[in-house]
Amino acid sequence: MRKRVLLGMSGGVDSSVVAMMLQNDGYEVIGVTFVFSDLTERNKIIVSEAGELAEKLKIEHIVVDLREEFNKHIIHYFTNEYKKGNTPFPCAKCNPEVKFMNLLKYANKLDCNFIATGHYARILLHNGKKFILKGVDSEKDQSFFLWGLNKEILDRLILPLGSVHKKDTRNYANNLGFSKLSNKKDSLGVCFIEGNNYRNFLELKGVKLKPGNFINKDGDTLGQHTGIFNYTIGQRRGLGINLNKPMFVYEMNAERNEIVLSEYNDLYKNLITINNVHIVDKEDVINKKIFTLKIRYRLQNTPCKLELLNENRALIHLLEPLAMVAKGQAAVLYDGDRVIGGGFIESCE
Repeated sequence: MRKRVLLGMSGGVDSSVVAMMLQNDGYEVIGVTFVFSDLTERNKIIVSEAGELAEKLKIEHIVVDLREEFNKHIIHYFTNEYKKGNTPFPCAKCNPEVKFMNLLKYANKLDCNFIATGHYARILLHNGKKFILKGVDSEKDQSFFLWGLNKEILDRLILPLGSVHKKDTRNYANNLGFSKLSNKKDSLGVCFIEGNNYRNFLELKGVKLKPGNFINKDGDTLGQHTGIFNYTIGQRRGLGINLNKPMFVYEMNAERNEIVLSEYNDLYKNLITINNVHIVDKEDVINKKIFTLKIRYRLQNTPCKLELLNENRALIHLLEPLAMVAKGQAAVLYDGDRVIGGGFIESCE
């Protein structure tokens, strides 16, 4: 029986090259393009380009409208996190709860043995369990976005680009005669926000700007801010106030509509509490003492120890202080190149 794989297709060079690679490896490929946002023109382009490639490769292609589900799970989460004064990370929510779960759902409907995407990450079998592993291209590695994938997904997932570099992906497309595709720019920013202007998006969703006070750690008023979601933890520029020393956003209290400012040294944290914890192998965590933590895509990993509190929460003890830790951010844990799990930051000190 020929192996069938359902591939998430966006019309971009990565998923398109994966389609070609899988065909070359003898898979029967079916492409699926999910429509998540209400950005009509963007959706038309994605669906059209994915469909055109599928036609050229002579593969079946389906389009699935997931806007209602995406709005319920991701847009609602995104706006609520900002209302709380947190820093949301929608990709870490969308991948396990919407994108990959629907890949699995439609793979089952279409009798596909496997699912695949164009992510730059690998899969490793370790002690009988599958883990996400960093991609070989350190500049493009996307393991940070995939920490929440469960066993059911990992057991059927294929990630062909994890073992190649981005330049090789473009060369692959070019060598097969897809020169226009090979030169196509990568999409950046939040996929459901026009022009990546999240402030306008939040206002359209009813999250209104409310001016309030800047205060210091002692509670003294320093000036007035224009609305909490206009600022980020660690921000110095654009505060709109003049003080006699550099001050940074230390904390945001949505309940009181206050932003606490401090000196830079106060931004360093030693202890992080995370919730919505997903750990691939708890025994693996208990038996090992030192891991590394990443809280932003382009940030270097920081050594830490992990203490599981219960099924949902954990403490991360940083072995080196880390600055600009924001509530709501994803905290992704690694053992070397292997992603052991992660969670969302609940608090830090």
